[in-house]
Amino acid sequence: MVELDQSNYVGYKTNLAVNAGIGYQFDASSRLRADALAGQFNGNNENFFYQTQMFEGSISYEYNIVHVFDPKSSFKLNGRAGLGAGLMNSNLYDIVTRQRAAEIPNPTTDGRTYSLNTFILLGLNAGIPLTNKLDLNVGYAHRVLLFQPWLDAFNSKSFDMYGFVTAGLTYYLKSDRDKSKIEVDPKKYAALKLSADSAEIVNKSLTRQAEKVASLEMSNQEKDVQIDMLNQKIDSLNTMPRVAAAVAPVGNATGNTNTSLTTKKASTDLGTEMYRIVIVSSFSEAEAQKFINRSKLNKDDMQIAYIAKLDTYRVIYKSANSLDEAKTYRAEARKYYSNAWIVKF
Repeated sequence: MVELDQSNYVGYKTNLAVNAGIGYQFDASSRLRADALAGQFNGNNENFFYQTQMFEGSISYEYNIVHVFDPKSSFKLNGRAGLGAGLMNSNLYDIVTRQRAAEIPNPTTDGRTYSLNTFILLGLNAGIPLTNKLDLNVGYAHRVLLFQPWLDAFNSKSFDMYGFVTAGLTYYLKSDRDKSKIEVDPKKYAALKLSADSAEIVNKSLTRQAEKVASLEMSNQEKDVQIDMLNQKIDSLNTMPRVAAAVAPVGNATGNTNTSLTTKKASTDLGTEMYRIVIVSSFSEAEAQKFINRSKLNKDDMQIAYIAKLDTYRVIYKSANSLDEAKTYRAEARKYYSNAWIVKF
């Protein structure tokens, strides 16, 4: 009997199969896939035709050849190799009479409807990207049956072979998120933005309140300084300065006056920032100097500082590196001047 390797007989079922599978991507070019197939195929020679129904499963390895030449390409050309097994039922018919000549396996004599077959699979397929997660896939996979000559219901004394041309879609379960971007839930983002805006509003409000408080404190401080200056002027008006004169000897027309004055020059650069004990602020250097000359404190520990942003002259009694030390000096000053205060500048 001649091999049934033709396909020119019209009148039997169409060669058709349905295939579904799942794969695991090891890296950018390697994938392990498992497939299940159900289908039917046929063939003929001059006298007979056969009809075979089969169900098969396979495990195969795929390698993307394009990745070797262009790692950035999204097009795929996969070489495929694997092993499989399945169930098969074949029927042989006479072309003229259309009577069945053989059935493999024969339920009457063999006691079963399907026979087991194993095979080696080799193939090639191409993946054409439609989207980031969907490819159009076309390819061909060839099977070489192991120890199974009855694919066409005729024993040819050799291993039978068959193959399928496939066309379908490959859907990737991978995330299509752009790794260069950070995705945020819109509702959570809106809530965070609202919280940030509210915090910013509260912060601005607190800043304005702090500025108002600082302005009021500065205003109160300047008013206290003005009150002190007015009190000093009143004291100056009520108490006229006295000059002690020594009595000259008889016949000497020269009079001598003994005074003890300390002259301090205003400074705008006090060096390192320290805690300063300020006794009084004056609008003129001369008034500040007069205050020092009248002061009961040690004049050597006192100096005049010009504060440009306030346009005032401050009389300073000692400076300290720490706040505790400054409080000690302030206590000394307050023995005579109860309004003495500490400022760091």
